Amino acid sequence: MNRETIDWGIREFIKYLFRPKGFEGWVAASCALVLVALLGGNWLVKATARGDYTFEVGSTNVIPAWAQWPLVVLFTGIFVFCVWIGWKRFSRENELRDRKKVVVVEGRGLREDDGSSLAAAVPADIVGHRIPVILDLRQRPDGVIVDPVALLPEVDTTRRLVQQYSKQNDRRDVTLVYGGLTPVPMTFLTGVVFDDEGNIIVMDWDRTREEWRSLDSADDRQRFIVEGLDDIEASKDVVVAVSVSYLVRTENIATTFDHPIVRLTLPDVTSSHWSASKQRALAQQFYDTAKLLEGKGVATIHVILAAQNSVVFNLGRRYDKRNLPSVVVYQFEPDAQKKYPWGVRMPVNGELRPSIVMS
Repeated sequence: MNRETIDWGIREFIKYLFRPKGFEGWVAASCALVLVALLGGNWLVKATARGDYTFEVGSTNVIPAWAQWPLVVLFTGIFVFCVWIGWKRFSRENELRDRKKVVVVEGRGLREDDGSSLAAAVPADIVGHRIPVILDLRQRPDGVIVDPVALLPEVDTTRRLVQQYSKQNDRRDVTLVYGGLTPVPMTFLTGVVFDDEGNIIVMDWDRTREEWRSLDSADDRQRFIVEGLDDIEASKDVVVAVSVSYLVRTENIATTFDHPIVRLTLPDVTSSHWSASKQRALAQQFYDTAKLLEGKGVATIHVILAAQNSVVFNLGRRYDKRNLPSVVVYQFEPDAQKKYPWGVRMPVNGELRPSIVMS
């Protein structure tokens, strides 16, 4: 028990020393320098030649005694006061950190090992106690989905768990962070069901750096080129192929669908997608396209997505649950005869629960 107390005290003292300092830190440091001058400046080592060379220590009487000690008392008082102010500030920061909660939802589904924890990678400027919530969608190694129906309750269970954490605390004190490596249909579904949870900070796994990363890059201003809207006539079903990280190939679509195709394609799929503002703009284009399709009488949108996890999640968040057509998001299986063998029908447009659609 004593060792734990000492360890805690050392950790808190180190945090106190290296915390972002207010004005009191600079004032206290200045007082310390003045005190060193007052108390130490009067005592110097003097060399005196008396036969053999000897050294004497004595007072130089540079500062009169009547001025020295009142100044010592004054600056000592200021120093102690600043240390007290700093400790009070540090205590308030700790209370704020303890009150705030950061619920970190990490989706796992494309890697067998647990890898690096998302909760440990959340930036330090997001203040609050980290609460990791794991959305585990793994059934076989390498992201192979055997029974997609069994995965649907996992998403809903995770949503309910996050809601419980939110209800137990003031909503203003709860921050939600999401990041994952999960199959595209489940990622889009997660975005749809978490849309009502308020402001969400989205992170993603950088395969090049092999680490979690924030969407903090500059916006390169690349936007979707939208093609095929003019070819929609009286069809109730439309395929929307979204190419972000790589191109969705026409021959793969043809193995599963014979509906009209609308394409949303980035001019350069190798461009950076690590900008939050860019992803918001792409999500808005996706929403606008679905809105135009609804105006043309389309009843069901079959979505094929080739994009990184954060983009898919943000597209799902942006999809309007009440006013847009029904939407099914499909899983790509390159080794299957039908390249898009199944998809998830999202809980939108009157659908109360998600369901699996087999091609």
